Amino acid sequence: MNIARIGVALALVGVTATAAGDMDPAALAAESLGKLANAKAMSVDVAIAEEAVLSQGLKIRTLREGAIVLSRSGGFKFSRSGASVDQQVSYDGKNVYGIGEKAKVFVSVPLSGTNDEVMDILTREAGAYLPGRDLFYEDVAEELLAEVAESHYLGLAPVNGVGCHYVVFRGPDVDWHLWINPGDMLPSKYLITSKWMAGAPEFEMTFSNWNLNPNINSDTFVLTAPAGYAQAKFVDMQPEF
Repeated sequence: MNIARIGVALALVGVTATAAGDMDPAALAAESLGKLANAKAMSVDVAIAEEAVLSQGLKIRTLREGAIVLSRSGGFKFSRSGASVDQQVSYDGKNVYGIGEKAKVFVSVPLSGTNDEVMDILTREAGAYLPGRDLFYEDVAEELLAEVAESHYLGLAPVNGVGCHYVVFRGPDVDWHLWINPGDMLPSKYLITSKWMAGAPEFEMTFSNWNLNPNINSDTFVLTAPAGYAQAKFVDMQPEF
């Protein structure tokens, strides 16, 4: 490389560094998450990588695929499948449902409230599992950014072949990372590290096929019991990781 080319290369590095330094990670996250909060409805496909630390100290990583559909007027459906689990959990505004394909069980319970209220009840009281639900609350940006002690913009990083804004946030209990597609400013990947748990296990979701205007009708969130499935509780649907 000649001296002229070296000069050009150094100039480009300087421009990149300046641009990165001007980026506000909290503002980027707020804009991206705000698009989800302001959408009347949404659907997205997800790939999930979840770690667990066994009693012997062995860390394992489980890969699953799924989809999420949500209407702000009242209703959602979370589905996930993998080697040890194949299930759906949904809410139609009047009832919550669950289907566990591996365990051959079905759940149907009357329940009403906002999506946020029902997601809280399902996860904290009923033992249901809604992967990545924290990104689908109405006040998602406010909740995630409320206790941030440290934030960083780490430039553009590839996700599914697209260079995405990579922002990192440090909180009291978890650190979380967000990759944002600069084209539509929607999340491309989300990662949480539970730093005070043994082995610091991580939870990661990669998103594809975002649709902020999906076709939703009265039957979208209604599940019916397949033939031969036993009535159960949500806790009966959970796999042994």
